[in-house]
Amino acid sequence: MNGKILVIMQSATVFGYLIFISWIDMKLQQQAAFTKNFYFYIIFGQLAYIPVGFLIGLQKFLRLWKKEGRFKWKKRYGVGFVVPCAYFLVVPYLLPVDSLFPYSMMTHPTISAVVQVVFGYYFMMSLDKD
Repeated sequence: MNGKILVIMQSATVFGYLIFISWIDMKLQQQAAFTKNFYFYIIFGQLAYIPVGFLIGLQKFLRLWKKEGRFKWKKRYGVGFVVPCAYFLVVPYLLPVDSLFPYSMMTHPTISAVVQVVFGYYFMMSLDKD
């Protein structure tokens, strides 16, 4: 596939996905306000943007897919990026333990979205074939 066409398809998919999750977020927010059950809304907010990072790293994954061999995980990316990002995403909401960082940093909505995209991207970058 032509690289330019792939970039255009990636861009359209990312923006389409962002519109879709914005709509779902609005619906979940309305449901949470009506039922007073915010748990599913919070979990969605902590995981919704990870596929954006997957889409950004898709080109490398497609190159690897064509190569022969088995997939392996590069530990330096995992330890340096994926594990800390996962920590930011699950500790304040899914795991009820004390955080190493201030809660104002852990629960900030902008940081969460950025960390999710970084998590998805570096997860894709951490894959390799031997």
